[in-house]
Amino acid sequence: MSAANLLSGDSGTVSEENSNWIVSTGQAWKLYVAIAGFAGSLLCFTVAFFSLGAGGGRFLGLTACGIFLAGATFVWLTAVLRCPHCLAKLVWTMVVSRPHTSWLIDLAALDRCPACGRQLTK
Repeated sequence: MSAANLLSGDSGTVSEENSNWIVSTGQAWKLYVAIAGFAGSLLCFTVAFFSLGAGGGRFLGLTACGIFLAGATFVWLTAVLRCPHCLAKLVWTMVVSRPHTSWLIDLAALDRCPACGRQLTK
């Protein structure tokens, strides 16, 4: 499979060096955007915490921004990360079927769709 097919999301075949299902379907960028969104949310919470030392005038606003950004990021990731074959929402499927401590790790390490079971093919 060419690099152009991987970038375009064409999931007809998978390169031999690629064993991660999300990467092979060209959807890894969605995980990276979500990580950036969650990091931005964490930054809002951190700045809010340190604003307490300067009088706390911005604490409520920064905390609200952090909560909104985290929620919006999770909703977006849930909506866009889908199996290209059965269109199952992968994040939601993993959240409801895995322990809360491991669903994200299991999602990043998928080698097949958890809904339809479609495996990687060479």
